[in-house]
Amino acid sequence: MMLTCGKFRTFAAGLFALCVSLSLEGAPVAKRPLFGPVNIDLKFLASPRIKTGSTNVTPRGRLSLYNNRWACIEITYTPRFDYEGARKRNSKPTGEWLNDVVLGIQVIVRDSMSNTRRPVGAALLSTRAEFWSIALDGRDHIFYMYIPPQIIERCMPSRDGRTVNVASAKDFLVCVTFYHKEWGVLAKGYYGAKERRPGEEFNELLRTIPTSNVFHGAILSRARSPWGVNDIDQYDLEKPTYMPPPLDAAAINRAAPGAEESGDKSAGLKGGKKSKKSKQ
Repeated sequence: MMLTCGKFRTFAAGLFALCVSLSLEGAPVAKRPLFGPVNIDLKFLASPRIKTGSTNVTPRGRLSLYNNRWACIEITYTPRFDYEGARKRNSKPTGEWLNDVVLGIQVIVRDSMSNTRRPVGAALLSTRAEFWSIALDGRDHIFYMYIPPQIIERCMPSRDGRTVNVASAKDFLVCVTFYHKEWGVLAKGYYGAKERRPGEEFNELLRTIPTSNVFHGAILSRARSPWGVNDIDQYDLEKPTYMPPPLDAAAINRAAPGAEESGDKSAGLKGGKKSKKSKQ
């Protein structure tokens, strides 16, 4: 069967498009880790009570010396790789992990008090947590941050100068950012500004907060909270707040048992073979 010139050109163009499509299908696509969407919720909890053999667990017969309870910030995120150009945005898990992810959190208390119980505007609480490694598995992960009742009492206004108001969820604005030194910002989420665009009210208030009302470290990560040992295998593993220095193998060898007895001067320890001095 003979092809006319017009049909041949159409056939050639279609064949070329098919070859390009097949080559792109098998070509590697750009990818970057993503942790969004980030969903945030806030609730209040009483501190956990540890049962002991003693009946005098709670002094003064009260559950707490404060009017407020712990503010529990629940953070849900979905670590995964985003494949740019792939037909399916969420591909199957590849078994890949991402090390050294940092979670930064900032919480604004709308109506704060000075140490003289006078209104001074909003207060900013912040902290960060760093993880050893997080699986990019495309599943929902959950993490908790906690604000102690002592910090809430410090920031909440008072009705009569003595009794501190009990905080509610509407008193807080929250910003959570996942960050990586190589990839930059992985995801960001806000809580508390439902009637406006995410982050708009947060950033407006952030610019008005005086340095005297900034409290870094006033938020406790889950590992540092009273709930730190509960269901520990359900969460991504945090790095400790204090990181010990890297292991110095040379120093360990210098301090190895028997180095002193052997008289090895290269061990860096005093105690080589002592020369016998003749008595005068």
